Amino acid sequence: MEDLSSFASSYPQFCDPNKVRVPGYGTTPAVDGARPFELSAENLSAFRVQSPKDPATLPNMLKMGPEAVAFYVSFRLAPDRWGIYIREGALRALKEEYHRIIWRDLGKYADQNVDDVAEKVETTLVLDYLLAHTRVHFLVDRAAARWEAQAGAAKYAPYQATWYNAPPKPVLNPEDVGNLEEALANLEAFRQYINPTYADGVAKLVEGRLDERNVNEWKAFFIGGRFAVEMANVFSRQPAGWKDFGKFLNRKTSVGATNYVRIQYSYNPELLDRGQLELSKRLWGGVGEAPNLFKAEAPEFPNVYLL
Repeated sequence: MEDLSSFASSYPQFCDPNKVRVPGYGTTPAVDGARPFELSAENLSAFRVQSPKDPATLPNMLKMGPEAVAFYVSFRLAPDRWGIYIREGALRALKEEYHRIIWRDLGKYADQNVDDVAEKVETTLVLDYLLAHTRVHFLVDRAAARWEAQAGAAKYAPYQATWYNAPPKPVLNPEDVGNLEEALANLEAFRQYINPTYADGVAKLVEGRLDERNVNEWKAFFIGGRFAVEMANVFSRQPAGWKDFGKFLNRKTSVGATNYVRIQYSYNPELLDRGQLELSKRLWGGVGEAPNLFKAEAPEFPNVYLL
């Protein structure tokens, strides 16, 4: 993995804990007792949430989005323990909410006990959301560090001070979104849910376990887009910035023979590119054309910890 742990000692002027913020929080939350969480296929397959449910999770998500469950701590603030932190009790609460949403629609199509499959599906969906979202915060932080080292001028802290709590205004275009970083982070996560290949992989987990007709209902729910519609509703209840991911989507509706209104989402590549360039411009903060930070070579995934 790229060594970013020395950045704080090499460039302390860009790492003032009184200025650098943790997305969604501001100051660094307590992370005592966190333990490493390996993202290997074997560990993910065997993982089961052990902590009891945190009942404050869903109300907190209305105030601070998925950061109520998982948050990113910069290498500027914790050189030896930087990365993504997941609150296990909050993870259970969010997973149970996913279970409620999925089984409200698919429970009647489970003619056999598939609790083990449901556990795997729900855990996968929740972790993929949280990790995709928080990874965007890492990409922004990393790009800023690279530009700061090149220019010798602060980028990250001034950008955060200006845009993390930007005054609200009507959002008509990507450039109007205040906390664009959170919007793009939620969009990155949501794009997985509308990806047919991803949805097909989720739905296939019940093949051979249920009657073929019921398997087809599971596929229709995930591949046909009903799950994505449910998640769009969940995301849209988050604060301004987080909920503005919808500004980068195309929304298509159609009416079936039984007057059922079908909604399908796809992302708009042009609007996404505009949003990425606008965020890069805000972070760049200097003269000249800002490079699109999302077009840089993809780094290895940050370390992940369970709290």
